[in-house]
Amino acid sequence: MTVLLLLTYLTFISLGLPDSLLGAAWPVMHLSFGVPVTYAGFLSFTASACTVVSSLCAMWLNKHLGTGRTVAFSTLLTGLALLAYSLCLNFWLLIPIAIALGLGGGAIDSALNNYVALHFEARHMSFLHSFWGVGATIGPMILSAFIVHSSWRMGYRVIALFQLGLCLIQFFSIRLWKDGRDSADGHVSIISGGSKPWTKWLAMLSFFFYCAIETTGILWISTYFVNRFNADAVLAARASSMLFFGITGGRFLSGFVATRLGVKKLIYFGAALCAVGSVSLLFISTSSVALWAVLAMGLGMAPIYPDMIHRTPRRFGSMLSPKIIGFQMAAAYVGSTCVPPLMGILFNDVSFTFLPVLGILCSFMVILFTAVIEHGNNVI
Repeated sequence: MTVLLLLTYLTFISLGLPDSLLGAAWPVMHLSFGVPVTYAGFLSFTASACTVVSSLCAMWLNKHLGTGRTVAFSTLLTGLALLAYSLCLNFWLLIPIAIALGLGGGAIDSALNNYVALHFEARHMSFLHSFWGVGATIGPMILSAFIVHSSWRMGYRVIALFQLGLCLIQFFSIRLWKDGRDSADGHVSIISGGSKPWTKWLAMLSFFFYCAIETTGILWISTYFVNRFNADAVLAARASSMLFFGITGGRFLSGFVATRLGVKKLIYFGAALCAVGSVSLLFISTSSVALWAVLAMGLGMAPIYPDMIHRTPRRFGSMLSPKIIGFQMAAAYVGSTCVPPLMGILFNDVSFTFLPVLGILCSFMVILFTAVIEHGNNVI
């Protein structure tokens, strides 16, 4: 099980690597293809839409291929897609490549989240998602090093080779997933059948609202500081770093306390802390103090996503867990894809004050829906 757990962590690092590559490479990448800078939206939306589709198909894939094969084939697909990005000379050919990248990423995400929720303790789910943050952080660092000394294409190739190498390890380790399934930790041997049908929709909405504030915050917090506090580029970038550090570091920390405090309490505590940070950000008038409010928001966000996933088998039963987690991942990606640009229009036409207001609203919704789901399903 230790080897399988390490492989799972490594796979989530690889899942985070491509997620931040396009944004880091696009300032020079779009020049290579001779297209406007706004064309990044075509690739981002295509990959995100296909990630939603892949998440919805996760249960079917797990049923017919098993978790090990689903993860291995999906990693192969993402590795080949990244390699194709580096070799492509025509922008419009990147669209079908983005389809492959999105399908692979969504399948890995849903399959691994379901497996860890069923077979490992809550702390491992928190650690797992913090390792995604590690991958999302080092991806642009690797790429920037190659942009300086070579080109963005070489950076993509190196990361693609890492993915393909990991894919080989995964194929050779497929039997471990079967062994892990047979000898899974007994703490999640949950019987299906006690959940109310309408609570599944509330669970999906919980993921939608959480990802709405997380991705909106990551995208717009720097611009918020520029507009609200007249911050310079350095301070604005620091605000973004504080939020990302809070989310990633908070997931490491929550992994150490998840078993002691309990997953449900961490969800409530995290959402409440995010709300406190949002309220503080709304009323604080000093930029240096506002940075601490942003950190509080990030720390509050940290345990919500992984702990809601880990709670899924207990809420809905192990038999329904793959299907429900797939739907939850789809709702999460819809929130991540649709809300940030819509909020951008609202910020531009009305006021950036709506950013902390969104934080308060989404935090409240997570607390409300969690309470209703837990009570409605009589979850212990």
